[in-house]
Amino acid sequence: MTIFVTDPVPKELYKDISKQLMQYTNIHGEQVGFLTSSKEDEKIIKLDMMGGEFCGNASRSLGALLVYNNYPYIRAKENFYEVKLQCSGYDKVLNCEVNPTDALNIYYSKIDMPLPNNIKSEKLENYQIYKVEFSGIYHFVVNSNEIENEDEFFELIKNTMEENYSDYDAFGIMFYNFNKNYLKPLVYVKATDSLFWEKSCASGTSAVVSALAYEKKENVCINIRQPGGELEATANYSGEKINNITIKGTVEIVAEGIVNVNL
Repeated sequence: MTIFVTDPVPKELYKDISKQLMQYTNIHGEQVGFLTSSKEDEKIIKLDMMGGEFCGNASRSLGALLVYNNYPYIRAKENFYEVKLQCSGYDKVLNCEVNPTDALNIYYSKIDMPLPNNIKSEKLENYQIYKVEFSGIYHFVVNSNEIENEDEFFELIKNTMEENYSDYDAFGIMFYNFNKNYLKPLVYVKATDSLFWEKSCASGTSAVVSALAYEKKENVCINIRQPGGELEATANYSGEKINNITIKGTVEIVAEGIVNVNL
């Protein structure tokens, strides 16, 4: 679950506010995003994630929220709304398509995801992994059947990141069952020192579908099951690289209101 803070907040307070909002005794979300305006175009809403990372599901959810709130600078198409937005960790404008449903608080939201800067299949100790590097976040895709101790594997990845990529914003470990097509996403954000088993992870799903397309050297479209439901992921592969990634799934707006935070 993503918590959106709509009031202006100084960046130096992001960490403290996020930690409070994510507590079990508070709203208890998986992540927090702060809404600002794009520097290039004030009509475009920019999402600043709590640790400066990129988050695809939060971006999809923001698209749905803007439709829900009748934001004036979105385009109504024949069967969907076109929403342009930005997210921290990625400097380009994102295109989001939002389809309403019969329920006023539920939408289908599809977003064009950032492309990986690099994909590598490599050995890490005794584990075969795919390392998929995006702007704002690294993802490690590993066969979940090969992992006996997930905590130990997390420490191995964290130590690897600290030794080799110490300026990272965030990383995810995508424990993926290739046979059952089931993904358990674990995401760590450095700035807030927060570790969460996420119910769904769009950028992690992008990493998985990219790894599959990279391995098969062909286009891949697949519904990847996760604890929070399914995400439809598509990766187009040509010319020895990934050229396009889209992620689509439902977004439910479950609550809105005012919360008091003691700083």
